[in-house]
Amino acid sequence: MSQPVTFVWPGDLHLDHRGRDNHSIALWMADEVSALIRPDFVQFAGDNVQHARDEEFALFDEVTARLTVPWHALVGDHDAHQDPGAHAYQSRFGATYKAFTVRGFRFICLNTMQSKPLGMTSQQLLWFRYELDAALERGERVVVFQHHYPFQIWEDFLSAPGMGAWREIIQTRPIHAVFSGHTHYAQMANDAHTVYVATRSIGEPEGGPAGYAIVTLDGDELAVSYRSADDRGPLVQVTHPRRAILATHSAHIVTGPTECRVRVWSAAGVSTVEGRIDDGAWFPLRMVGQGDWRAPLGGETLAKGTHGLDVRATDASGTVGAESVRFHVDRSGRFNPVPAVDPPVHLTKFC
Repeated sequence: MSQPVTFVWPGDLHLDHRGRDNHSIALWMADEVSALIRPDFVQFAGDNVQHARDEEFALFDEVTARLTVPWHALVGDHDAHQDPGAHAYQSRFGATYKAFTVRGFRFICLNTMQSKPLGMTSQQLLWFRYELDAALERGERVVVFQHHYPFQIWEDFLSAPGMGAWREIIQTRPIHAVFSGHTHYAQMANDAHTVYVATRSIGEPEGGPAGYAIVTLDGDELAVSYRSADDRGPLVQVTHPRRAILATHSAHIVTGPTECRVRVWSAAGVSTVEGRIDDGAWFPLRMVGQGDWRAPLGGETLAKGTHGLDVRATDASGTVGAESVRFHVDRSGRFNPVPAVDPPVHLTKFC
């Protein structure tokens, strides 16, 4: 099996003044990601700064200078504040849309700020269609990064210039996932064809404490976990079975005997990793590689439906990190995805 691709997806930073909570948490994120996660890259979601001022971009430079891995940054509406052409952004980071490849995955970074309050030009859409089709022709899996989240409440996404064409491109091609910022709250969405992930903002977060998402791509597998600034101890990520909200076809469900596969990042040595199904007895996982733990999962014994998996890891100091996921089971192999979001969000003070 090829080596998985791991990236970190922090929420919007909205950097404006030194010493504010968002500035401190962004620095913490950069330090922890560099020391603990060591991903293939960090992708910033846009709204990296609040008013596109030089002193704010200097704060962003301070954050990125502490990263020891490659990083990329999208352009968000605040990065183009009173600067519709995002000239300040371009002078620092280059083109507002681009693509790059890491071990069989093509990452396409879009600029959804080519109109106010959002939109894309026909030129970029033509480029997007070409990049996507060329990647698929090469046998690469495609991940899309864009600032605006298609399902943000109180925002008329599809009426914006170019976004109808964007939807046609997304809906007629196999895209591994679309990652967005902009929302301030965290949410995963599944429209029965494509999955979408919005991570919680670091600047003025809603729905919980600020932090960052960590994403693992391994063949057709997709795992997304969240680490908040309040979390301590091991970071646990279930990479198989796949979260129910991220399942779009039958290969993403449990149909018989399989494995529980888990990644653990820990500053201290990990002494044990354990799992349980539906509040049953805890079972041990065994380490099969650096940070990788596995155990048999008796899918053939599970009833058709959705089940829960809890995993906990204990480090040498006794500190516990944990993750819980829901996953689908159908031994017949039949699966028809139903549009859903997790968690439902009905109110935001932004947008």
